[in-house]
Amino acid sequence: MRRLAYVGMAFVVAWFAGCGGGAPQGQGGGPVRPARPVQLVEVGTAELPRHLVATGVLAAQEELVLGLEVGGRLATLPVDVGDRVAPGAVLASLDDRDLQMALQRARAALAASEARIGVQQGADLDRFDVETTPAVREAKAVLTEASLNRDRVATIVQQNMQPGRELDVAEATRAVAESRLQRARDDVRTQIADAALRRVELAQAEKRLADSRVLAPWAGRIAARHVTAGQVVAAGAPVVTLLRTEPLRLQLRVPDRAASEVAIGQLVRFTVDGPGTAGEAVEREGRVVRLGPSIERGDRTLLVEAEVGNADGALVVGAFCRARVVTAPAVAVVVVPQKAVVSFAGVDRVFTVEARSKTDPTPVAKGRIVELGRTVGDRFEVRRGTAAGDRIVADATGLAPETPVQVGN
Repeated sequence: MRRLAYVGMAFVVAWFAGCGGGAPQGQGGGPVRPARPVQLVEVGTAELPRHLVATGVLAAQEELVLGLEVGGRLATLPVDVGDRVAPGAVLASLDDRDLQMALQRARAALAASEARIGVQQGADLDRFDVETTPAVREAKAVLTEASLNRDRVATIVQQNMQPGRELDVAEATRAVAESRLQRARDDVRTQIADAALRRVELAQAEKRLADSRVLAPWAGRIAARHVTAGQVVAAGAPVVTLLRTEPLRLQLRVPDRAASEVAIGQLVRFTVDGPGTAGEAVEREGRVVRLGPSIERGDRTLLVEAEVGNADGALVVGAFCRARVVTAPAVAVVVVPQKAVVSFAGVDRVFTVEARSKTDPTPVAKGRIVELGRTVGDRFEVRRGTAAGDRIVADATGLAPETPVQVGN
């Protein structure tokens, strides 16, 4: 029975072969695939800016730890982490009652000192005329009287109307008057110096009172609070940390092999990953303003800083960024249609149409491995693998190497 089955099967196969029921055979003995109609397109070029891809983080323009220049009990701390503050805003203040009383004492002491010499409040002490003070005028009047008396006695003595002893007394009286005038001038100068000292003490009291508050030097955001209201703080102790967030610094790391292409003033386009980027990330722009002085030894990169605006406060310090530094305004690059590229297992290919072999003129698709760059609308930039003027398959979707093709008009 088994032998009869074999004979029957052999008969069926022979019958199909004799009747021509087998598949069409090509020159290689395999089945002939039908030709796929394709259209060819010429590889073109586009003028695009040349850019350098880098990653980085956003950093504050300034980070300042603020403290009080005088110690005391903290009365108010009206700001908290994340608050936006305007220039001159009060960030913290001490209990200033003692400082207010010290200021009043300094003002009273200055008023008394100025009254002693008869100078008006706020007058220029360096130009004050000592001779106009009452004490000096009085001493000058006494000296004038003593001088006149001495001259009169000298005339009488010369006429032998009085003994010489009277002239000696007049001379001594005049000398005493001169000494008193000099002492009056010195006393006034001492009082002027004391008034100047009182003015310095008043200025110091005013400064201590002003230093009992922490003011924002510029607009920014509070990054940290280091104390709480009611706490006794020492002079110089940290109170709050303030970040200047307009503008921000975009700190990028550029490989050393491309560092020579970066220059100050170049445009930087970037997108931000992280908070505030739900959905499609918005591309922002900045300008290169600083370059690092040296290549980092560890990762062989150069620090590049760009300045970016943040007037709306949408950018957050510390956010990770993907950036493109525009190193040349416009350069011709090779571009191909996106449908002309087939990707498989991480390899990108475009297809040309060529003869299968030297002996077989059948037109088939021949794959070329390409290196893609940027996306330009509905086209890809091709960095390697094809050149402008080459003719490739316009739509290679599903196309495989060695597929027979028929080129349409």
